[in-house]
Amino acid sequence: MIAVFMSVWLQAAESVRKIEIVADKDNRFKLPGQSKQVLVLKANEPVTLEITAHRGQEWARDGAVHSLVIRSLRTQGWDVRLKEGTQTVQLKAPANPGAYLIECTVRCGEGHDNMKLKMVVEP
Repeated sequence: MIAVFMSVWLQAAESVRKIEIVADKDNRFKLPGQSKQVLVLKANEPVTLEITAHRGQEWARDGAVHSLVIRSLRTQGWDVRLKEGTQTVQLKAPANPGAYLIECTVRCGEGHDNMKLKMVVEP
């Protein structure tokens, strides 16, 4: 019985996709290894984001060098302040398919206003 439970639990843990994102010092989001810089998720898909943040020319008083925010999904956890280094965040894609805009809301220097990444949620 315990072996069956552990097997199901391990399969569930393995099914969570890990996605690498770089919030770079040039004030751009990057998806390493992907030619198309669009984050594509399935509706309600649980994901683990491994986000590496590099400090640009400016940063916030609390030490955040960037953030990863979807304004309409802030209450669902899509509001992450990033300090320099790598952070692992577990999130869930929204239930509604469509296009979403990931933005940096920390004034991080020249190019900050264009620090955006498109996220597409498929059914």
